[in-house]
Amino acid sequence: MATTAGELCLSQFWRPVKDFNSKRVSARVFIRCESNTGQPITNHSVSLDRIYNDGDELRDVSKFARDDIPVARLLLNRAWEFILDAESASGTDADEAK
Repeated sequence: MATTAGELCLSQFWRPVKDFNSKRVSARVFIRCESNTGQPITNHSVSLDRIYNDGDELRDVSKFARDDIPVARLLLNRAWEFILDAESASGTDADEAK
């Protein structure tokens, strides 16, 4: 049975649909659902974090050192390409729906 956009949105609401990691930087792509005149619209969002060790614990922050910036740009570009491919495969473009 085919999964509807609404079911996909609910199942992926708190989990990223794709992770991109390099060195200490991580970009995660999430699905967000909206409604426009009763029609469900699937949008994507991206979370960008730097991961570091605090003793034995892993923590993440949204501040980046100078050398993290090129890595962040690379991961954001990969996330953007993933979103474009996903929209192309589903036949939707969130920008056109707005």
